[in-house]
Amino acid sequence: MMTMAQLELPVRKWVPDWLGVVSMFAVILPVTMLNGTYTGSMLEVSNTLGTYSEDITMGYYAASAGMAMAYPIIAKVMSVVSSKVMLLVDLTLQFLLSWLCARSQNADMLIVCSFFIGFLKGFLMMWGIHRMHKIFSPNNVRSEFYAYFYPLVYGGGQLSMIITAELAYHYDWKYMYYFMMSLLLVAILFVAICFRNDKPLQRIPLKVLHIREILVISTGILMVMYVLNYGKVLDWMASPRICLYIAVAPMLIAFFIWLQHHSRSPYVYLAPLRQPKAIVGYFYMMLVMFFSTSTTLLTNYMTSILQVDATRTYVLYIYLLPGYVLGAFICFWWFRWQRWRFRFLIAGGMSCFALFFGMLYFGISPDSTYEMLFLPIFIRGLGMLTLIIAFALFAVEDLQFKYFPSNAFFLILSRSVLAPVIATSFYSNLLYRLQQHYIHSLAENFTLVDPQAAERYDQALNSYLAQGHGYSEAAQMAVTSLNSILQQQALLLALKEILGWLFVVSLVIAVISRFIPFHKTIRVRYAKTGDDMV
Repeated sequence: MMTMAQLELPVRKWVPDWLGVVSMFAVILPVTMLNGTYTGSMLEVSNTLGTYSEDITMGYYAASAGMAMAYPIIAKVMSVVSSKVMLLVDLTLQFLLSWLCARSQNADMLIVCSFFIGFLKGFLMMWGIHRMHKIFSPNNVRSEFYAYFYPLVYGGGQLSMIITAELAYHYDWKYMYYFMMSLLLVAILFVAICFRNDKPLQRIPLKVLHIREILVISTGILMVMYVLNYGKVLDWMASPRICLYIAVAPMLIAFFIWLQHHSRSPYVYLAPLRQPKAIVGYFYMMLVMFFSTSTTLLTNYMTSILQVDATRTYVLYIYLLPGYVLGAFICFWWFRWQRWRFRFLIAGGMSCFALFFGMLYFGISPDSTYEMLFLPIFIRGLGMLTLIIAFALFAVEDLQFKYFPSNAFFLILSRSVLAPVIATSFYSNLLYRLQQHYIHSLAENFTLVDPQAAERYDQALNSYLAQGHGYSEAAQMAVTSLNSILQQQALLLALKEILGWLFVVSLVIAVISRFIPFHKTIRVRYAKTGDDMV
């Protein structure tokens, strides 16, 4: 076991090494599951609050945006603030914000709190990274650390969804916040009892916080997220708010870029955006998350066609975890051995997505089983983790150390905010339009003149009559039953068309990636501070 001095943990003299490690993981555990909103209970939350499910999605991605905003200033704050003070303030604020989310009856409050939860989570994440890398990679090798770090982070996110779904099903969606509050309270107690102040208490200079820049870019990004997330619900340009945000958001983002370009000590350096490898890394990261977000299509299939409840829907995604572990294992040894070209790893990861989409395209039907989805989900997890680790390494190969926090900002923004929001909006709008198209197409031939339609109508009618319903009521119920069948068939056809195109696109990208002359990525070492870890 590593000593407290090796882990740079400021514990009290009487605290043994094992208790110091327990204290560290007591802080890290809630970090892996913390979010402003929990998508495992979207339906329950939206029904309780009388809001759209998009409000919950907005809160979830607002937390990621908040974490991106925190990264450029974390190192500066941690250099002047005691670890104990920082942890106690952060954990206490997280506790209060979680309580506000649990007690709130307003969707806007959830979104605002989610943003600040994500912002505070960034500090806890960085603090944990500083310590974990000494355990997972004593020699400071980035590829080794990522092989442990990413399965932990993404596995924690999946675990939070499952716990949320279970608590929402058996009790109430608010219990997830109470559960997180209990974990935060345990972490607060460990820090208060076991930790000591390692720096004198001093005031943080306001210029270090870059309040103006954070306010400008946060507002711009949240406006973009709002437009993409609520566009379909509010009928796009029919909404005055969306029209306003479309006009204002580009100006705010442009103003932010101008500020950073002309600042001697910018909040974010723009240099990573001029590095070819970083740009390629961001692009592939966005592509990976675009493909990964397609699980929203799978959720539609399970809930609408297989009639699977929310709990079983999110339990399915536990099969992502062995995929994550295998992907991390492959990357660990791939970069340790350095025997094969980088492009083979990328082509293999993209092939996993192609296989995932192909299995769903040829496998889903009204008669398919829930268990049939286990293998595709596992393969998606394998491809996702492989590519995320690979391009997290690739993006920083040519970057100078001072640009690492800025790289983290752009990486989180592209990977965890913009790509999922764009993908969610794209899949939602495309699925809706295709479903409406197929409904009209099927309805033209789906009449009682058709023998099969007439037979189904008679079966439904006789069934409802046998249950004791009057003729007119039974007839109406039979028509409703036929309409439900029509909706399911249209949804299935729409899903298959989207999955078919995703299969073709991912396969083409996998083949192209095989021939791209990527540099043979070395085992990039990270700085002692670990400020670039995301």
